[in-house]
Amino acid sequence: MSDKRIDEEFINNAGKVLLVQKHQKTDVNNQLSQINISLEHLSELNSNNLENLDVILMEAELLCQQQNIEPLAFTMEDFEFGFELTALSAKEKSSIQVDQLEMLETVAVDDNCEWEEYLNNIEVYAEKNDIDLSRDPFENLMTGSERTQLSERIQSDYMMKKAACDKYDYMIAAFCGAGAGLIDSFFVGMPDASKLGTWSDKQTDGLVQKFSKMVWNADKKNGMPNLKKEPDGIASAIGYLERRFKVNYDARYASDLEMGENILNMNTKNHHLKSLGHQPDLIGLFFSILDQFTGKASFISDGQIIRFEPKGNGFELKGGNFLAKLFSGFCNWIGHIMSDVAGSSGTRGHENGGKGMGVGIPFFEMFQFCNFGSFNVEGEQKNLAELMAKVFEKGYDMRHGIAMAIPVAINELFIRLLWAIKSRFYHERTWQESLPFGSNPELRRMLLVGHGTLCLVDGADAAKRSGGVMLAFVLHLNMIAWSRFAFAGLKEVRTLYKENCLDMESMEKDLELEWNEIYGYMY
Repeated sequence: MSDKRIDEEFINNAGKVLLVQKHQKTDVNNQLSQINISLEHLSELNSNNLENLDVILMEAELLCQQQNIEPLAFTMEDFEFGFELTALSAKEKSSIQVDQLEMLETVAVDDNCEWEEYLNNIEVYAEKNDIDLSRDPFENLMTGSERTQLSERIQSDYMMKKAACDKYDYMIAAFCGAGAGLIDSFFVGMPDASKLGTWSDKQTDGLVQKFSKMVWNADKKNGMPNLKKEPDGIASAIGYLERRFKVNYDARYASDLEMGENILNMNTKNHHLKSLGHQPDLIGLFFSILDQFTGKASFISDGQIIRFEPKGNGFELKGGNFLAKLFSGFCNWIGHIMSDVAGSSGTRGHENGGKGMGVGIPFFEMFQFCNFGSFNVEGEQKNLAELMAKVFEKGYDMRHGIAMAIPVAINELFIRLLWAIKSRFYHERTWQESLPFGSNPELRRMLLVGHGTLCLVDGADAAKRSGGVMLAFVLHLNMIAWSRFAFAGLKEVRTLYKENCLDMESMEKDLELEWNEIYGYMY
């Protein structure tokens, strides 16, 4: 049974419990009302009896005076009409009758009672008291006014609404998108000819060197043998990480795999793309650990996942138990990605070796399953998977992805910032209402327009600079910008297609806040 089904069943049972408890509460209130009426009646009888007794005593005293009889010294304390119920004997208590007072039936759970047994007691109680549990129990837990208030709350707070943008909103979004598009055109461009790309290459090199020194110092502190001098350059850092985090799936050629040369078209330029364990995303993490546990290597070829036995592989996953091996496999994946993200040690070790082949942009490997289409690539007809593999070989890796993400981030930041300023000072909302987060419909539409404008400028620039050459056109495209625009477009289409659908993200956040408050109060 799925977790969702279990949650629904638990919520439904909890609703039945609440419905039964509501019935018990109502029954208790009715019984208390009847007890109060009976007590008031008893109090009234007691008051009348006291008044009658006063009259009798006065008449008796008058009669004694007339007959010259010494009156008895009676006091009110001699008549214990104000006794408490607890002073009565058990027999006297059992003789007291209160009209329409019924014994209250309860359903309780003690520490030794199982949940299933408790639910059975609920069913028995409901059947005995004519409570219908076949329908949704939450319908009868609220009054009509409460249901109306809840409906209005959902309509106002959690229904996705169409945007009501004015001309200034569209102008702001288009201006930000156009500015970000110009940044992309003049400072990003295509790999190996990008000003921001040069910056991202240096930042990646610096990160790899810092990571290698951190690992080297940790190994030295733990007394690991065969440590040479500390890595002092990018080639040295990459070489150390390659030796430190060896994996069994690091084949550079198809000939490094059993029967691989007959099936797999792979070389040093594209093996980081075709090897699933080399991907810096959840897919890469899964296949990296799978390959390390099984001793095989997973690759994509002709739109299919194929697994091979590496030749001459002496790899052994360290760890004394399953959890230790799992953690070791995760560390190997992280370390090996860091050794490949800035290229190989052999390429970076030569003066004119270039920047080498890095790892792909997260989820870029999914293009290798697109085994369709026909494109002219350097005089040959290639499908989409082959075209994107060629694009990767030209330097379209994670380092270039970082450069492409910069104008996208600038566009997102400025649109959100200007929307918040306009909301606060033009619409005169509070700062809390002007926070540029969540699912505000106007902000959502502005992000769609802004990223769409960025993609429009990027596409026009790519078409102009490529001169009709498909490979150059794709190399000039900003995949990060197009991905962000696609996400914004899908969200807007969903809103337009189903205008009154629930905004589950906002509802889940509010429910989480409510639960945290309840949990904090309880504990």
